[in-house]
Amino acid sequence: MEQFKEEFIQETREYIDAMNQQFIDLEKGDLQAVNEIFRLAHTIKGMAGFMGYKRVEELCHKLENVMGAVRDGKIQITSDIVDVLLSAIDLLEVLVDKIEEEGNDHQDISQVITELQRILKEDVKIETGGRQKTERIHEDEANIRINITLAEDCVMKSVRALLIIESLKEIGEIVGTVPDEDMMDSERFDGRFTVLMKADRLHDINEVLSKIGEIEKFEVEEIVSQNSKLESKEQVDAPNRKEKSDSSVQTKADIAPHPKKEKKIEFIRVSISQLDTIMNLVGELVINKGRLLQISSDYDIPELKEAVSIMDKIISNLQDEVMEMRMEKVERVFSKFPRMVRDLAKKLGKKVELIMEGLDTELDRTVLDQINDPLIHIVRNCVDHGIEYPDERKASGKSEVGKIRLSAWRDKNYIIIEIEDDGKGLDTEKIKKKAIEKGLISPDEAERMNEDDIKMLIFMPGFSTKEKASEISGRGVGMDVVKTTVEKLGGSVKLFSEKGKGTKIRIQLPPTVAIIKSLLIRVGNETYAIPISNVVEAIYVTSDSVKNIHGSEFLLVRGKLVPVFRLRDLFKINGSKSEKEVGIIVEKENEKYVLIADAITDQQEIVIKPLYGHLAKIKGFNGVTILGDGKVVPILDVSTLIGG
Repeated sequence: MEQFKEEFIQETREYIDAMNQQFIDLEKGDLQAVNEIFRLAHTIKGMAGFMGYKRVEELCHKLENVMGAVRDGKIQITSDIVDVLLSAIDLLEVLVDKIEEEGNDHQDISQVITELQRILKEDVKIETGGRQKTERIHEDEANIRINITLAEDCVMKSVRALLIIESLKEIGEIVGTVPDEDMMDSERFDGRFTVLMKADRLHDINEVLSKIGEIEKFEVEEIVSQNSKLESKEQVDAPNRKEKSDSSVQTKADIAPHPKKEKKIEFIRVSISQLDTIMNLVGELVINKGRLLQISSDYDIPELKEAVSIMDKIISNLQDEVMEMRMEKVERVFSKFPRMVRDLAKKLGKKVELIMEGLDTELDRTVLDQINDPLIHIVRNCVDHGIEYPDERKASGKSEVGKIRLSAWRDKNYIIIEIEDDGKGLDTEKIKKKAIEKGLISPDEAERMNEDDIKMLIFMPGFSTKEKASEISGRGVGMDVVKTTVEKLGGSVKLFSEKGKGTKIRIQLPPTVAIIKSLLIRVGNETYAIPISNVVEAIYVTSDSVKNIHGSEFLLVRGKLVPVFRLRDLFKINGSKSEKEVGIIVEKENEKYVLIADAITDQQEIVIKPLYGHLAKIKGFNGVTILGDGKVVPILDVSTLIGG
């Protein structure tokens, strides 16, 4: 069973994430979620039974019973019931962690089981009677009998049987099954079962079953009455399913069997470590591609140039494919927030609605993993600091239910993630006062700051406006981590807020941080790389075009003064400067700046190698790259280099 353990853990975690979202939808009144939760719980139960994880199986069985009672209208969903169901999901997650770490699910689940049984109350008796009834189904309650035999090599027969039953429910009413579902979950189940149902068209049943894999054969019969002959009968055998014809049997035109199309596996699971290894190997290819391009240019060998040109295209295509493999939808991170917001709001006594948009927007897996914690900090702060209590909102003329909008979209070369609330907004006077109290700024500095600068103080380490720290917030950590993490990824954070109206935080991120296009620039004898995504344009600069205003240098660009930063001075590089320098205009938080270098030497794709240890703390750099000639070149981080 060890060979299936990793797959079981991964799939179960995916189902747990899905169930968390479904329970939130159910609490909001979406009854369609009931069937989905029932299906997910039953699937996990079947897999756990196959793997021998009895506590997971028992917990999912109880969950299934509750959802069955909800579906039958015997239980009305309330917030308290959803609390119990979510606690069962939390326990299920604990059991999966234990299976991963210790190889077993030996954990006390009695408390949650008791809570689930308390929800069921009298429904236990009703359920038992239903099982006994299933053992002796009266055929006159159904008009169709389906005999199904699963393939001999079907690994999880009980799970496959459930999926078949769930598929049939979409086109008719299931009267019962023989054996019942409990028997199907046991080790004695041999893959043969009968479904009795009410449906209008046999053709639909045949079509559904023909599309489901791991069925050896199925037989669909129409039941007219107990004493009459069958009006139609059809039998299909796999893989060569043949129509069973008989002159004495009247076959309806709409039940002619359709040959089952051969199913092809279109997806396989690949471990993250393997993807990282492939990415590193592609990175080495890109580095050596640059080396070969340089050699072919230096020696001017036509045959080599042609071969290198072809290889360049192949490596570029390979690189694009690998980058695409690493991309993941932001939905993976966003999906955990509905549950988190719901729990926090309930704990604080607030009413909050979370709206999510742009779930299909894709980011590199590395970027997505690193942005996870910053987003959690921001969303928690929206609930705790931003959204007011219902009575406060009502008094200020707002709806009692506060809104948090979490959205993502692509803008040119960046991914934008925006978190917005309609809460009380930021109080600049309170922020200024707290910053002075904590010694983060002096009173003189506070007087010279404009409103936007004061708002950005919330990103300083140790800052918090909470009078008393709680488990949710108020310890002065979190927002500084947001800014630091985003800037390390080559992105930026912008804050918009209006007192009494709400707050909006906009995070701008590069879609990937592995391989990027860059400008190679020369300053003295040193070479540096600037990510193309930061560059707006490049212009020639002469000494006459630079203006000195109150001790600071500015460059006049199309009638606008743009602040100048000389890289030679920033990096303390000796030597005489060029007569004709190059100004690289870069953008940071919608503001333009000019970085002056001696020359632009090349534009090429580079592989980012991260800095570690003490080097990682140096501002102005976000890594290094290796050029084709083996030279190590620092990569400039515009966000921290300018006013960092």
